[in-house]
Amino acid sequence: MTTRPRRSVEGAPWTRHLLAAAGCAFFGVLINLTSRYLPVQLDAVGLGIGVVGAAFLLAWAADAGEAVFSGGLVLAVIALVAVLPEFVIETRFAYTQQTELVTANLTGATRLLLTGATALPLVVAFIARRRGRAAASFKLASARRLELGMLLITSCFALQIVAFRNLTLIDGVILIALYVLYARRIQGTQEEPATLGVAAGLLSLPPRYQRPAIAGLMLVAAAVVVTIANPFADALLASGTALGMDPYFLIQSVVPLASEAPEFVVVAVLVANRRPAQGLALFLASAVSQWTLAFGALPLAYLAGGGSTSIPLSGNEQIQVAFTIALTFFAVAALATLRPERVDAALVAGVVALQFIYPTAFVHVAATFVLTVFAINLLFDRRRAVRPMFRAVFGHGRSQ
Repeated sequence: MTTRPRRSVEGAPWTRHLLAAAGCAFFGVLINLTSRYLPVQLDAVGLGIGVVGAAFLLAWAADAGEAVFSGGLVLAVIALVAVLPEFVIETRFAYTQQTELVTANLTGATRLLLTGATALPLVVAFIARRRGRAAASFKLASARRLELGMLLITSCFALQIVAFRNLTLIDGVILIALYVLYARRIQGTQEEPATLGVAAGLLSLPPRYQRPAIAGLMLVAAAVVVTIANPFADALLASGTALGMDPYFLIQSVVPLASEAPEFVVVAVLVANRRPAQGLALFLASAVSQWTLAFGALPLAYLAGGGSTSIPLSGNEQIQVAFTIALTFFAVAALATLRPERVDAALVAGVVALQFIYPTAFVHVAATFVLTVFAINLLFDRRRAVRPMFRAVFGHGRSQ
């Protein structure tokens, strides 16, 4: 059983926040039902509001659920709902055989999460300066070696996907198996869940109502996401295409900003409450779910939709996946000592910003090279920290 968290609800209008997010979610459902009568741009905005509202509900329910439920199965479900909006969109593109877009949302969401994780020390230092105090460093719990080890293994495995330009059914099975291993390894964690705001409010309910309320909220929010995530992607594509924007860039850059908003808000609250290490852990756990479960489900969805046993990757997709691999390598190397450094944060923030401003093939290839060189150098200097990562993934007993 997980440790009961400290609850922070004093002065926090958590019910208003909950109702506001629920209103946004159901507004998205209403827009979906009336979309045939609305301009596509308005449709995209309304559905986007619904996705964000539902994603907030999922994040709060998952956060509170970690405190009242126990067991590896529950933790696996929590890891799934954290990336549910992206998961629905990604598998839908694979199922409908839109191979040119199949990796767009996955790479964009994973980059956003890993950039947030690596760049967090800069945010902590900025907040500290604003509050007029020294910027203290922070250290990750040793249990976070599990996430770092999983990210290192999956990114190494993904190298052959880029090399052979195919994401095969066997690749998918292996990645999903790694997710199952990850869920099993985090079983019985004794880390204190981060419950603030709405999550803390849910845990302030009478004990007999906590589990039904949290489970019901999670199911309703998940149903809303499943209902409107795909129409949102369609509306966004239509709106962007009408404005002459590249569809791949839209799905890779705009959709993750909406669907990953809850994680960033929760992390912001944790940082504001001087708990940056726990916020960074949230980023890492979500990135693991993206690399394993979401990526592994793509060839299964592609086959179910009438495709073959492998998804061919275009040249652009090769470059995009390769850059995401390099970013993952660097994030693991930067966090290998469990003590994030601001110099690493500045480097990754600068490289990611550059490729976002100039999204050309040359810039992506150059950024991939730069991150890979620095990652190899850091991993060599911190090579003693690599073996504990593998022990955390494959060792016997709980990761320490």
